Amino acid sequence: MSELNYSDGMPIEYVDDDATLSALCAQWSHEEFLAVDTEFERTSTFYARIGLLQIADSKSCYLVDPLCIEDWSPFKALISSPSCTLVMHSCSEDLNLFQTFLGCLPVSLFDTQLAAAFLGIGFSISYQGLVEQLLGVEVAKDETRSDWIKRPLSEKQKLYAATDVRYLLQIREILSEQIQLKGMTDWMQAECDQQLAIAQKIEQESNWQTYYTGVSNAWRLDNGGLEVLQQLCVWREQKARQRNKPRSWIVKDNDLLSLCAEIAEATNSDSLSIDIIKNIEGVDRRFLSRSAEELFLLLNNPANRGEVDPGLLNKPLSTSLRKKLKLSKQAANNKAEELGMSPELLGRKKYLVDLLRDYEKHGALRWSGEFAGWRRELLESELTAILGED
Repeated sequence: MSELNYSDGMPIEYVDDDATLSALCAQWSHEEFLAVDTEFERTSTFYARIGLLQIADSKSCYLVDPLCIEDWSPFKALISSPSCTLVMHSCSEDLNLFQTFLGCLPVSLFDTQLAAAFLGIGFSISYQGLVEQLLGVEVAKDETRSDWIKRPLSEKQKLYAATDVRYLLQIREILSEQIQLKGMTDWMQAECDQQLAIAQKIEQESNWQTYYTGVSNAWRLDNGGLEVLQQLCVWREQKARQRNKPRSWIVKDNDLLSLCAEIAEATNSDSLSIDIIKNIEGVDRRFLSRSAEELFLLLNNPANRGEVDPGLLNKPLSTSLRKKLKLSKQAANNKAEELGMSPELLGRKKYLVDLLRDYEKHGALRWSGEFAGWRRELLESELTAILGED
């Protein structure tokens, strides 16, 4: 373990062995809050490759070198304890990295970006912006594009990385106190728990069955085309992970859509063949040459077919629903302004659209997903009145 210091004397300790990390985890187990961030590389892979783990307690900043650590069990045990809350900023990618790299997620979380949104400071304010606004400290951004895998790291890189966690505990204390004064503590906790739940689902194969609904213009396909698209999307999720390559490197969305209509037609007429797949127009020829045989076997296996629901697709809203969306958005904005929170946090357009589509399909408001908890509490009366109008 080596050590640097900030100009004010606060130490930055570089941790590159299992014994030191284990000892620190024992020490951190007595801390109620730990600031955590990661540096990673993900330009040509599906899974992010971790380059550094930054941690800060009330006394020091620590840079844990994941390229040197072999035994992560003490750290996994630490974050799995409900007595230790990880303080992070805009943590969705970091949580995904924990899930894929460590195979676990923290039990207790406080996201300072979410807290800022509850207080109306900004829906997606950066860490640097939040530090400057709350503490009056200007944080450098000059190492944002550093190579965090290459060793040795420079002192400039280490200082930059440590600074990403240095102020998080101070910020949490300020934000938490203000949230408590506004009576929003339970809402904030629910939102952090939702972040953890989303991260947990990403690697669950059962969730891949609905990924077809996120493909632009999928609503233009008939049910047969949607069934093919669903199978191809699940297949792409599997391949991206097996090859550790970005989804678009496996096959792009536009190519998937071009495949679906012709494959569905050939499947219905029992004429689907490898040659037909290889010669579909408008699709990357290299992809077809490489994958035609595998796709043929995939699409001819009934066990790979799942149910599709056109009602989940992102098709254009009807004139009536567009009007109701505008009114619902305005109602959410008014409520957010009344409470002093960022309007996007309460009524993001995507979530409102999903709620309205579900209403159109079932004829009643069904408060699920993002709207199952505190948002329903705030918006139910207004949205019920809006959707009840002719």
